[in-house]
Amino acid sequence: MYISSNCLKKYIKDSDSIDFNKVWNDFTIHSAEIDSIEEKGKDINNVVVAKIVSLSKHPTNEKYNVAKLDVGSSEITVVSSATNLYEGMYVPCALGGGSLKGLEKVTKVELGGVLSEGVLASEKELGISDSHLGVMDLSKEYKVGENIKEYIPIDDIIIEIDNKSLTNRPDMWGHYGIAREVAAITGKELMPLDIFDDITNTTPLNIKVEDKENCNRYSGLKISNITKKEATLDMKVMLYYCGMRSISLLVDLTNYLMLELAQPMHAFDSSKIDNIIVKNVGKEKIKFTTLDGIERDIPENTLMICNEKQPVAIAGIMGGLNSEIDDDTTSLILESANFDAACVRKSAVALGLRTEASARYEKSLDPNMTVLAIKRFVKLLTDVDKEISIDSRIEDIYVNEVKESVVNLKKDYLRKYMGFVLDDEVVTKILKS
Repeated sequence: MYISSNCLKKYIKDSDSIDFNKVWNDFTIHSAEIDSIEEKGKDINNVVVAKIVSLSKHPTNEKYNVAKLDVGSSEITVVSSATNLYEGMYVPCALGGGSLKGLEKVTKVELGGVLSEGVLASEKELGISDSHLGVMDLSKEYKVGENIKEYIPIDDIIIEIDNKSLTNRPDMWGHYGIAREVAAITGKELMPLDIFDDITNTTPLNIKVEDKENCNRYSGLKISNITKKEATLDMKVMLYYCGMRSISLLVDLTNYLMLELAQPMHAFDSSKIDNIIVKNVGKEKIKFTTLDGIERDIPENTLMICNEKQPVAIAGIMGGLNSEIDDDTTSLILESANFDAACVRKSAVALGLRTEASARYEKSLDPNMTVLAIKRFVKLLTDVDKEISIDSRIEDIYVNEVKESVVNLKKDYLRKYMGFVLDDEVVTKILKS
């Protein structure tokens, strides 16, 4: 599992005083084993926001364009074979002496009699995605001449954590749980999550849980009037650094929430389904096409999410092609659920299908996270798409409620295993953190 230090910083008060290169030694001792630490962005240097002032064909080679660029302090000429360039376009440009991914040092070169003084960069060359289709088209709100790192979170410290060491810590399968741990280790304060807590619609959502043994909790919400299609650049970079690719705003949000809170979520296109039934297929023989386009034979006793009699998802593992979010989706039914760990694990093994969602469900997640995750999803969505409409209440079917437990810690027990006496205030502070 990959963890972004940039993401962790948002949840920890005064995080700037934490050395995210060194704190992981303490984390390994206190919490879980770190496999590796990678500093992203070290190979991206002297790349600025540039504006294409003029564009013309190369005088001797028609496959090249000659671009005159405003780089803030001066104008330079760059020869490029990119086909997506246009006058007025804002682009990332590596200046002389700079570097990009796969290009250790940018130098001035003459191409067919024209001097090229820099290199225009794609997202792949900036190291923030695998896209190499053309030069990155930057926002016109960026200031010409500024370092690109002022606008794109290219610099990050990415931690790889050994999954096996987190088997008994499902709370740490997301960034917020890791942040809580880092805050406790460093004596910092964990910041509360920013959520949307003003859902006033009282319209019920048609959800029924038939298998009450294997579905601990099922929470859902209907949202419509969704007009935006792309996640923020910050979110796309975070997903990429953590091993996932950006697909669309709604899919990216569900993946981001899973990485943030360790709570898998799924979005159904509400124009394709009108109700939800959570049930066990028993011995019924079913063929079902999952989101990856593969038709699968569903094993006996698999927990499924259904729309009347038609399955639309394999619970806790993967959604179906028949209800997927696509480019035309404007409304959704959001699923935030908690399924029995053993049930998900058996189904994943029988199907030969392990996913990021199933890996988390198999660890016995806290069912008290489902509604919080929905409120967090709505907050992040409204940040991007302010005109959305919430068309239902949060439908919440909590079948197997998990209540708070009280654990008594006796001073004699603590002294015996610590080998010394801790002040009551120190013990209280540690436990609260």
